[in-house]
Amino acid sequence: MKKVLLITALLISLGITSGSAQWQTRLGVNGLLLPLRTLEITGEFKKQPWYSLTVNTGYVHQSGYKGIGGVKLDDMIDNRSSSGWFGKAGGRLYLLSFTGHEPAVNVFLGAQVIAASYNQSGIQPRDSYENGTLVSSFSEVNARGFIAGGALTGGLTFSLSKRFQLDAGGQYSVLPRRDDYVGYIGFNYQPGFGVTNRGGRYLKSFQGLLVLSYLL
Repeated sequence: MKKVLLITALLISLGITSGSAQWQTRLGVNGLLLPLRTLEITGEFKKQPWYSLTVNTGYVHQSGYKGIGGVKLDDMIDNRSSSGWFGKAGGRLYLLSFTGHEPAVNVFLGAQVIAASYNQSGIQPRDSYENGTLVSSFSEVNARGFIAGGALTGGLTFSLSKRFQLDAGGQYSVLPRRDDYVGYIGFNYQPGFGVTNRGGRYLKSFQGLLVLSYLL
């Protein structure tokens, strides 16, 4: 009974404290994805120093990215590209701010749910023999659909000034396996998730974070 009363009192005190604070809104852009023809706009809403809510949205425009270093794939697909909208919603915990202090450099851990559409295209070469002569032809292949999954995020935040902040870290995602992607299922760039790795029932993916944000 005492534990229940203590927990109840703690929740009430947290609610009172939260109610007396104002939400801070921070908007940013993940600059690490811009060379991949991906625009990701980030939104963070903070009421207490130790936690925040996050909402991101973005679009991938005909990206041919397959992984760091330009992985060479023998998947019989040329000019593969991916496009699509995506949205993310979740939250963060700031591990060095549970006492209410906001240091210049902080550590965060977070979780998100991700929903995205994908529209892929590519050219598949075909060779055949006609009357003993090798004939090459090409056909266009396409795939489109909707995917949803979850992700864990983590990294460091650097306070650059009173309003500007830099986040550096990564996003590790898990999404249901799809077999209709264009080309090899591994090293397949998916909007909102990043580059996938071949897996079993579920696919795993990784995406980097380098977000410059501004406090409104």
